[in-house]
Amino acid sequence: MLFKTDMDLFPQSTAEKLLNIDARVLSGERTREEIELTLSKGEKSIFWEVKSPIFSDSDPNKVIGILGISTDITERKELEQQLLYDASTDPLTDLLNRRYFFLRLALALQLSKSKQTYGAVIFIDLNKFKKLNDMYGHNVGDDYLIEISKRMKTTMRDNDCIARLGGDEFVILLEGLGREEQHAKDNARRVAHKIQSAIEVEFRHPHVTYYGSASVGVTMFYGNTKSAEEVVAQADQSMYLIKHSLNKRIDC
Repeated sequence: MLFKTDMDLFPQSTAEKLLNIDARVLSGERTREEIELTLSKGEKSIFWEVKSPIFSDSDPNKVIGILGISTDITERKELEQQLLYDASTDPLTDLLNRRYFFLRLALALQLSKSKQTYGAVIFIDLNKFKKLNDMYGHNVGDDYLIEISKRMKTTMRDNDCIARLGGDEFVILLEGLGREEQHAKDNARRVAHKIQSAIEVEFRHPHVTYYGSASVGVTMFYGNTKSAEEVVAQADQSMYLIKHSLNKRIDC
């Protein structure tokens, strides 16, 4: 490593970040930074790097060097990511779980207030799912839930949020639907119809052919005048009214 610089040892973006850190330390600052390195085989490692200035004995205001200690924290970061995933994800469908969805919705309500844009929550209840379980067993029922989850995800934007509340109930959070109420409602209804249509596609399983359906309720929100729990309860109520009504038209 003698006579080599960061530019010789690391990718340019990493080297530039390290040089910037060194410049701060040489000005007298002590730094603590996470540094991500991509190794020659494409593997990524993460280091916790602490750097301190070394001051001259004769001139306490003069920095004559840098003392740096780097600790490989790759395994710890991977464990943190796994713990976060386990805490926020439904283990069957790979969707978000109830707890994390309510946290996301609470944040969305705050953003709706600050950005003055409409959002929506869509509540989905799979019709006659218990009958499917009773007829073909829980393995088929689980595979059906997994398949339906994948179908719903394909109808959504990347920034939309979908979660399984439990059993055969799902919720979707739509953010940033615009500042004009009717336009926002039209967008929410369009997504709800796409979800309903995706669920109604034939489900095939060895020795099983099943045509499912869903009751879908939508509620709009603007700002944070209601709590996350109140918004979801309102969407649930909207779904319930549609489920037990002859008029199955989705409304907001």
